[in-house]
Amino acid sequence: MLFNADLIVGGFTAALALFVFLVTRDVSRLGIVFIDAVLVIMGILSASILVKGFVKPERLKFFVSATERNNVLTGVAILLVYLVFLPLVGFLLSSYVFYFAFNTYLADEDRFQKRNLIQSAIISIVVVTVFYFVFHDFLEVPLPAGRWFDN
Repeated sequence: MLFNADLIVGGFTAALALFVFLVTRDVSRLGIVFIDAVLVIMGILSASILVKGFVKPERLKFFVSATERNNVLTGVAILLVYLVFLPLVGFLLSSYVFYFAFNTYLADEDRFQKRNLIQSAIISIVVVTVFYFVFHDFLEVPLPAGRWFDN
C-alpha cells in the first residue's frame, strides 16, 4: 500500500512543533529564543510539505522490509528512553548515554567490537560536551539538571 509521504511527514512535523510549543512556554526568556526560532522554521517547513502533499503528492511504501521497520522502531525506542530519562538524570548523563547508544546502534555489523565502542564513546563525549558548553555557557539556555540529583 502506498502512502502520501508528504502529508504524513508534514503532519507529524506540525504535531511535533505544536507539542514542543505547548511544553516549553515556561522556559526562561533567553532559552525560549532558540526554541521559538526552531519552531518557526519547523512550522514553515511543515506547512510547505503539507502544501506539496496536497498539490503534488509523493506516494511511497513505508517499511519495504521487516529489517527496515525494526531499525526505525529501535531508533524511536532509543529516543523515547532518552526523553524519559532526560528530566530524571539531567542533560549531560542522559545525553552521553543516548548518543553512545545511538552511535553504537547505527554502526555497521561490527558495532560491538572494541574499536567501534571506543570510537562511539569518544564521539559521544566530544559532541555532547560541545553542545553543553554552547547551549549552557554561551547561549545561557537552561538544561535539565535531573530530579534524581536535586538537593
